[in-house]
Amino acid sequence: MIHRLPFVLALCMLVMAVAIAGNKIQKAQDMQVQVDQPINTDVSTKITPDNASPFATPPLGTYTTLSGFYDWQSNGGAAQHVQVNPANGNIHVVYMLSDDSTSIATSRRSAYAFSSNGGQTWNNFSNIRIPSRLSGYPNLTLLKGANAGLPAIANHNIVNSAVGNQCLVYIDSPEGSGAFSELNVPPTVSLSGTLQPIWPNIAGAADGSIIMAASLNTGAAPFFNVRTRTTDLTTWSSWVQYPDTNSPGGRYPTHANDNGYVGTLRNAGNAGGAWWHASSDNGATWNTPSSQNIYPISPPGRLSRQDTCRIWVGLDFVWNGNTPLMTLGEQTLATGRNNQGRILFWSQATGFVDVADSSNTPGYVYPMNRAQSNHLTMGWSTIGKTGNTLVIVFQAFQRDTSAAGFNFGDLFYCKSTNLGVTWSAPVNLTNTPNLDERYPSISRWNETGFINMTWQEDTQPGSAAFTDNAPLSRARQVFYKLPVPPVGVDEQNGTPNAFHLSQNYPNPFNPETKIDYRVGQAGLVTIKVYNTLGQEVATLLNENLNPGQYQVTFAGNNLPSGVYVYKMTAGSYVESKKMVLMK
Repeated sequence: MIHRLPFVLALCMLVMAVAIAGNKIQKAQDMQVQVDQPINTDVSTKITPDNASPFATPPLGTYTTLSGFYDWQSNGGAAQHVQVNPANGNIHVVYMLSDDSTSIATSRRSAYAFSSNGGQTWNNFSNIRIPSRLSGYPNLTLLKGANAGLPAIANHNIVNSAVGNQCLVYIDSPEGSGAFSELNVPPTVSLSGTLQPIWPNIAGAADGSIIMAASLNTGAAPFFNVRTRTTDLTTWSSWVQYPDTNSPGGRYPTHANDNGYVGTLRNAGNAGGAWWHASSDNGATWNTPSSQNIYPISPPGRLSRQDTCRIWVGLDFVWNGNTPLMTLGEQTLATGRNNQGRILFWSQATGFVDVADSSNTPGYVYPMNRAQSNHLTMGWSTIGKTGNTLVIVFQAFQRDTSAAGFNFGDLFYCKSTNLGVTWSAPVNLTNTPNLDERYPSISRWNETGFINMTWQEDTQPGSAAFTDNAPLSRARQVFYKLPVPPVGVDEQNGTPNAFHLSQNYPNPFNPETKIDYRVGQAGLVTIKVYNTLGQEVATLLNENLNPGQYQVTFAGNNLPSGVYVYKMTAGSYVESKKMVLMK
């Protein structure tokens, strides 16, 4: 439990607001970021009925119940909107939305939802907003250490109107209760007048501390990109400036592993490339030198096998042990091919590896029908890991267009089973004509055989929240558990040639849990449950099955709390796993 979670401001401040005026948007090829300019104007929120979507359920996955009119979800790096607790399978999501269709800027909020049954149903706690006042660009992590599993959300909003937008963090305790407490505000900085760091990205480190990276809200040089840390969830350290080339603010993916390592992958823009920052002691100190130039500084940028390219806004990384594995977006610069996007992988061992471009992505369109703010034809990639398999998900625009002339986006994924040395051809995951999917996010932890992910679904492409004159519509957040067959699966027809028993989720559970399993060849398959004395307490399956992916539910209503073992038998294949029933 958290011992000290002081409130800086009561969450009942419903009318403290910021109008987003004069968003400074450059052309897409110049890698734009939104500049938030606060105006101290009270507003009242008008709730508009959710009648914009023709779907009761999404074509793929489930709706998290979070929806609104703000159709822009990130300002630089991959959105960090979903986290799965490895201890029990609980799923936490966050989403930026606007409730008022007539004023999407001043009604912008951060919303949270929770699922304890693998994403089948969701609790949004009566549409809880974190906090109740205006906020922007939420970011989600799970704490480690003494408070392991508690979700922490960071965003920027106004606590002090004299200071303007600032970064704040909120922690839910107990997990999944929706009872978020607001931590103290980090100290103010004096780097650029009264401007304060915003667009936060946070990581829960192995010792229980929180590291936060952010940028000052400025649209003109000099730019300042900074980080801070709290070890007691009460006091934040002074902001420390990143030592490399600075650039306009954005989202810098920041993640921690279980071994004390923390990293930030920072996009320094067209003139600065991409930089890696790492700590091996939970963010207390940073490596010397503390920055590594990953993507070359422009000009001239990177000379690829196809073209001269430069870094673009989308980037992300995942830890493989203590080694960072990265995905980056880039833009080709040849005459007539500006705004054509490409997806890369990078690690210290492989260097740059081409993952996706116009040569291997089915249905990919270039050029787009019209300019769509801050979107190349392909981009916004995110990376995740399940078992020993890496997965990169990205968005690419298709040939279908809306009545307003905007191209619809689909989500694609590629996978690698050799730590990024080679990648499978892109697969169109959503493949939904006349429906737009963008801003994928992948959980930092995923059970073997699955990638837990979210994205934004919209009936109208484009970005009404920006300045490309896209039609206004209500967008929704979708959750999906992507099956990722391990090595030994026939990619062409999806038929597995190996058996596999997955860890149940949630775990611990009360009273039900799900067990996924894979059948490699036709025949009799049994799944039985035993207590710690070896006594059989339930037979979940005893059937002849064809090869494929399956799921079974175990209900422990009539059993006492404790540890149980479930065992799958199919011919010579036998595998067992433990699960915990906790009433």
